[in-house]
Amino acid sequence: ATQRRCKQVHHLNINCVQADNMSISCLTTTHPLESLTVKLRRTSQNKDILIYPNISPASEHQRWSVRKDAENVTLDLKDIRLSDHGLYDCQVYKDQDCLNVIRLNLKVKECKTLDSVHPTPGSVLLPCSEHPPQNRTEQVTWKVIIDHQLTDISQYRPPSHPSNSTKKLLKPLEWISAYKGCRIY
Repeated sequence: ATQRRCKQVHHLNINCVQADNMSISCLTTTHPLESLTVKLRRTSQNKDILIYPNISPASEHQRWSVRKDAENVTLDLKDIRLSDHGLYDCQVYKDQDCLNVIRLNLKVKECKTLDSVHPTPGSVLLPCSEHPPQNRTEQVTWKVIIDHQLTDISQYRPPSHPSNSTKKLLKPLEWISAYKGCRIY
């Protein structure tokens, strides 16, 4: 028997950062997971990534998995890579009837921008923590942002003024931002 196509496709844009994990709810249902077929297809490459309950077609895609929590059929992706960027369809079937299709537009950024710090006169503490904490060491780069120009904090030099000058800085320091695990261009 042929599976019937879903009449409606739901679109979802997802922005994530490489090396992170993500979860996507593909369907809310009372059906047990064992009675469903979940297909993940990479439409941008016309390729099946995962078919549940069958085994995934390629070992390279073992980072994808399906689970059911409460009434949600959820798709998980571990250790996101830049190459994961693209369009995907998550299709959920009960017998031959399509229950739902989610079309995912997955965008992967190379790095995560951490919270910015607004400087105050004197010194400023530059915190660098993640929630939840990651068990890996990554490079963190602090940048000074003035008029949308990024300068590495170790290279930043405030404009010099004569010591007797009463002029205020025309372009005060606006932001200090941290970028985790990436190169800033």
